[in-house]
This record gives sequence, structure tokens and C-alpha cells, in this order.
Amino acid sequence: MKNLMVLSVLIVAILFVGCGKSEVEKKAETELNAEIMKLHDGQMASMKTMDDLTKQLDEVTVLDDSLTKKNPKAAEGHSMDDLKAAKEKLAAVKADMTMWMSGHKPYDENMQHEEVMAQLTKDKDALTKIAADGQAAMSAATTAIESHKAFVQDLMAKATTMVKKAGKR
Repeated sequence: MKNLMVLSVLIVAILFVGCGKSEVEKKAETELNAEIMKLHDGQMASMKTMDDLTKQLDEVTVLDDSLTKKNPKAAEGHSMDDLKAAKEKLAAVKADMTMWMSGHKPYDENMQHEEVMAQLTKDKDALTKIAADGQAAMSAATTAIESHKAFVQDLMAKATTMVKKAGKR
């Protein structure tokens, strides 16, 4: 009977000790959570850049459209589709980030290790995709802005040349 009591106490002690997370598991969770927070912070900084690029896209679109209407012959065949597409890409990334943030559940160290790691991995994958999509959208926006700035400068140079030629007649 005494052996049975000792065995019971030993089993309960092992179960009690075995219920908590190991230091390795805790470390893995906190490191992955820290990585997610770093990705999050980077994306929040990118959101500001995306807002700035959206504003620049709007400004270039207005200027481009105005000059194209004033000089239809010189602007023949010119398209602003890349400006619109870049703006849509930026908006999609911002929407994805907003959706991720609205569904994000903060790290809960009291959850089971497997559940925590599954959630953290899911968050990391989502933020990594958003970051990649954001980089592509910002690159497309920058390229479109630069291209249209060059078009505007070229169109203005052509218009100036045309005015000078007309003045000499």
C-alpha cells in the first residue's frame, strides 16, 4: 500500500512537471513572436511609404491627364494604365494589412505550444506575403511615377518647341 502511495505521488509529480512548456518551447515561441513584431513594424513603416506613393500617383495622374488633354496629338497612344494598376496594387496591399491586423490575435503564452506555433507561423507567412506584395507594389508605383514624369517632361519640351516654331512664323 505504501508503494502504491509513493507511486501515485510520483506519477502526479511527473504529470504536474510535464504539463508546462519547456524552456526550448518558450524560447521558440518568443523568438517567432519577436520576428512577427519586427515584420509588423516594417509593414507599418511601409504603409506610410505607400500613402506617399499613392499621393504621388494621384498628382502625376492629374498632371499627365491635363497635359494629354491639352496636347492630344503629342500624347497619341499614351496610356495611364500603369498608374492606375500601381495605385490598385498599393490599395490591395493596404487592405491585406488592415485585414491581417483586424484578425490578429496577440501572442498568448498560456496557449498550448502547438497552437501557439501554428498561429505564429500563420501570422509570419501572412506578413511575409504582404511584405513581398508591398515591395512589388511600391516598385511598380515608383516605376510608373518615374515613367510618367519623363513623359510629362518630354511632352512639355515638345509643346515648348511647337510654341517657339509657331512664334517664328
